[in-house]
Formats: sequence, C-alpha cells, structure tokens
Amino acid sequence: MSYKGIIFDLDNTLLNFEICERQAILGALEACTISLDLNGISESIFLQVFETYNSQYWKQRNVFSPNEITERFYQSTLAELNIKTDKISHLSQNFWQIFNHSAVTEPDVYEVLTILSHSYRLAVITNGLVSAQVPRMQSVGIDHFFEEIVVSEAICFAKPSPEIFHHALFKLDLTPAEVLYVGDSLTHDYVGAMQVNIDFCYYNRKNQNLIQEVQPKFIISELLKLVKLVN
Repeated sequence: MSYKGIIFDLDNTLLNFEICERQAILGALEACTISLDLNGISESIFLQVFETYNSQYWKQRNVFSPNEITERFYQSTLAELNIKTDKISHLSQNFWQIFNHSAVTEPDVYEVLTILSHSYRLAVITNGLVSAQVPRMQSVGIDHFFEEIVVSEAICFAKPSPEIFHHALFKLDLTPAEVLYVGDSLTHDYVGAMQVNIDFCYYNRKNQNLIQEVQPKFIISELLKLVKLVN
C-alpha cells in the first residue's frame, strides 16, 4: 500500500453522533426547565418519539432552515407526549447551541490521529452544516490534525455524490489511488468511495453483518486497528 492521504468521515467515525445528539436534545429541555419526570415521560420514550419526527422533518431541509426544522420536531414531539410549553423557539436555540459547541469522540481518536498525522496527510469529508461540524471538531481539539475539512453545505454536494470526493482530492492534490477513505456508513461512505475508486475502510463500530455484494477493502471494529493496517 502506498497511500499518501487518509480521509475520514466525521459522525460515528471520529465523533459519536448519537451521544452528541442525545446530549443536545435533553440538554435543551433542561435549559428550558422542561422536566420529563414531572410529565411522567422517560428519556427513552422521549428520544424515540423525537427521532421519528427528526427523521421526518430533516427530509424537508431544502424547504426549512435548521432552526425551523428543530422547532418542528420539538413541537411535534411535545404535542404527541402531551407536554405543554411556550418555549419552542428557545428549545431550538438551545439545541443548536449545545450541539454546535460540544462533542464526544469515538474511542482512541486522539491516539490514532496523532500517530497517523506523522506519516499521512489527513482530511475529513462530512455531510452537514459548516456551523456545526467545524466547531464540534474544535470543541474536542481534533481540527488541527486535518489539512482539509470538506463539509457538504459549503460545496453544495453531499455524500455519496462523487463531487464531494473529487473536491477533497482536488484540495489535497492527490489521486484516488493515493487515498484511503474511512467511514461507518455503507450508504454514504462506501458507495461514495467506490464511485470514485478510492479504497474504503469500513469502521464497523456495531459489528454488523455485511451482505455479500458489499466488499470494502478493509473492515475494522476499532479505530486503533487502522494504525496497524497502514503502518
């Protein structure tokens, strides 16, 4: 292998998106003094209902702003659970304040990036908002490892579109053969990398079984194993 660069996905590869989102969802409730206990609702039930509306409204991101979407899924969730409040806009504001400025890394991220940065040029390709993705990386102190951070919002192309991968390669001045891409999503990361002939390392963080048609170049269940693969 003669890779010169390693490009990472961000959410659920370097940062644990599920924990970050959960902290923001529940933290906004706390900031607005809305108690689930007093309303007889468990956190797990609230998060389950919230996620249903979250998925539904994000499909309308071309119509509504992120703040409007967040207000809608809080409003729908609270209405379904019969929790009354007049703080919907404040919930949305607090959600983004927490989500955009805090993060939790996947295990061993600092060690892996420190080691790899001595031998490889590192970059990130991530779907999402610039106002969220970059500050979240800064909040846990990993942004300095990367030569390029390519965010879908900034270039108007999202994974798995080949354009976002071509953009990253152009910025790095590297060919597909000189790069390894690491990600957790078969839908966005694997498909996107395959379309531009970049070797893909699947971070199988939940040890899921793969169908026969899906054949990444490498599969790891721990990020530390990436170091052994490329060094």
